[in-house]
Amino acid sequence: MIKPYDPQFSHKDWIDNQDRVQAGGADGLNSRFHQLEDEFAGLADNQINPILGVLGTAAKHLTLVPTLFRYSESGAELQPWSQGVDMVEKATNATEAHGIMNIALPDGVLVRSLLMTGANQSASATLTVALKARKTDNTGGGAKTLVSSTKLDVAAEPTEEVRITNESFRYFLTVDLTSAEPNKPVKVFCVQFVYE
Repeated sequence: MIKPYDPQFSHKDWIDNQDRVQAGGADGLNSRFHQLEDEFAGLADNQINPILGVLGTAAKHLTLVPTLFRYSESGAELQPWSQGVDMVEKATNATEAHGIMNIALPDGVLVRSLLMTGANQSASATLTVALKARKTDNTGGGAKTLVSSTKLDVAAEPTEEVRITNESFRYFLTVDLTSAEPNKPVKVFCVQFVYE
């Protein structure tokens, strides 16, 4: 976030026939012009250039068809999604579905949002897609959730900066459905990342 502009330079008026204008000294022209230079440099560095940086960076999209693998938790295998050609859906009589897939984003990019599209006819269902990271050597505890979305067709933004560092972390996506009505279809068509 760019901080509000707070002017640092304040001109003290000279008084006719009282003040002698001179080049040197603490109140001389040279000193005042250097203060103006500092003001403009701070304005450029802290206000203008960060905005130009944001405006000049083109957003890129990574759009994925979910290809989900089943996984287990505490030794118990969770109900998997039924894999279609270009989507996943909950099994007909199931009340939940869980899946995981590998994500490869370019190193160093900044993740701006995560979007999930699909169809949910179950009023009680909770559908969550989450980008997670874990150290490449499995140290540091469990996987950290970087950004998650619980609403279809609404992009979710990270609560803090998410910069991809492939040297140290591996990234994956979990798609979890809970509390669904057994005979109501729930489908996920795609997951889309916006990054720069």
